[in-house]
Amino acid sequence: MRSCTVSGGITKTAVCQIYFVLLLAGFVLCFYPLFILEPLFFNITRTIIMKLITVVIPNYNCQDYLDRCIESIVSQTYVDLEILICDNGSEDDSVSVINKWAQKDARIKVLINEKNQGLVNCYNRLFFAATGEYIVIMDADDWSDVTRVEKQAAVLDEHHVGICISNAVFHKHFGAPQFTPHGGSRLINKNSDEVWASAPATMMFRRDALQQVKGYNTYFHMLSAYDVYFVMSMLDAYGGYYLDEPLYHVWARPLSDHRSLDVNEPNFLRKAISGDIYRFLRKQRIETGTDWLKENNMTEVKKLENEKLNDKSYMSEKLRAIACIQIDYGSYKNAWLLLLEAFKKAPFYLENYRSLLYLLKSKYSNKKNYKELTKDKIAPQRVNV
Repeated sequence: MRSCTVSGGITKTAVCQIYFVLLLAGFVLCFYPLFILEPLFFNITRTIIMKLITVVIPNYNCQDYLDRCIESIVSQTYVDLEILICDNGSEDDSVSVINKWAQKDARIKVLINEKNQGLVNCYNRLFFAATGEYIVIMDADDWSDVTRVEKQAAVLDEHHVGICISNAVFHKHFGAPQFTPHGGSRLINKNSDEVWASAPATMMFRRDALQQVKGYNTYFHMLSAYDVYFVMSMLDAYGGYYLDEPLYHVWARPLSDHRSLDVNEPNFLRKAISGDIYRFLRKQRIETGTDWLKENNMTEVKKLENEKLNDKSYMSEKLRAIACIQIDYGSYKNAWLLLLEAFKKAPFYLENYRSLLYLLKSKYSNKKNYKELTKDKIAPQRVNV
């Protein structure tokens, strides 16, 4: 039997084999580069899809904590970041630390206030300088879990809310770190329990929400409660989500802005009552849908302020309570000064004397001296919770 051939004496089987080899070679030549370049294509696609997120960090005299803070942000698993750091007239070497990081990471942009503008104004400058779709708050003496931005962004992507707040771990000079679960992650609104109020710095919010909630209200300039009023306003306007995970680490320094009250500051009495002013305004907002500050009714706000400032019993108890917090943090000198102010308001108030005994007992029964207790030591980098 003769073999079936084509011109030139090549069999049909050989021709088919040649076609198959050529086809396979063409396939390899066409698609092999894609396998080699796949990681590059993946990263390009991911960059196009990922939202730009801005992290804002105000700083005042936090040179000892900045490395830890900034490292936790540049190490985030979510990489498409704009990192804005504003030095608010620091008197230490903070600017050098910030510039060192800016030279290493092009995502960092540095803003400088030659004089301290107050935390409210510093934050507002950062908010309105941001270009990211979402904005993340970061205090300069705290640090974040490396997955924080990624997880909070996923929440805002999934839920149609304006703000996401997470749980936090609290670190103090002595004692174990504290983490308290709050019943699981869930949607929240202005009427919800204030599980977020202890650590509002955990917030991430949509930048376009600033069109309606125009940053921190300047009524709270040099006071406290500016952040919780902002969160309440965001929840009222857009709703929110509470992520019950320890994504933020608070270094609870006794002399930080949130935890101290300097009797030498001109507004220290107003600062002492600002938390109660906020609670009054929140109750108003819940009951009526608005509040005096939202309506810019400063006449009524000032009247409320004066009523509280002129109530000597109320002011004495307020100062005494803050002094006890300072005692618990080991800041005995500041606690003593606050108790003196409390005695001036109500010299015969029995609780003032009890708190004085508590101060003396705490100071002299503690094995560590005052300097050691109030020294700003660095908290551990990572904590398992």
